[in-house]
Amino acid sequence: MLKISKLTDYATILLIHLSRFQKPTSSSVLATETGVPEPTVAKVLKMLTRASLVKSCRGAGSGYSLSFPLKEITLAQVVVAIEGPIDLVNCDKDNCRLIAEECELYGKWEAISFQLRNVFENITIADLQDKKSMTHSC
Repeated sequence: MLKISKLTDYATILLIHLSRFQKPTSSSVLATETGVPEPTVAKVLKMLTRASLVKSCRGAGSGYSLSFPLKEITLAQVVVAIEGPIDLVNCDKDNCRLIAEECELYGKWEAISFQLRNVFENITIADLQDKKSMTHSC
């Protein structure tokens, strides 16, 4: 089963909660508000800061804030920040156990990965926050 990790889920939740604050917010406040353990919040915020999705402020009024509005942060950016590149299969021509010309699937997984990346790049965190935009009929 293809799954998004808990850390990516937490990252999305933390970004949404950060958007509700007008000033930098501490990891302890975010942990209390979200129910995510504080060490996990700190770890995820560090990863988001490294990816420039979140800013870290030190000194008086220290804490974290969004680098961009939620409508400018894509799900792809969050997934890459937490999980790394969006690739279903690591099909590396140079390190492949099969001869590329003999592999029935060579090049096909990359096309599917491209489509998946495209979907993730077209969903913003604001879309995920807005319950109406993500509803479906089942």
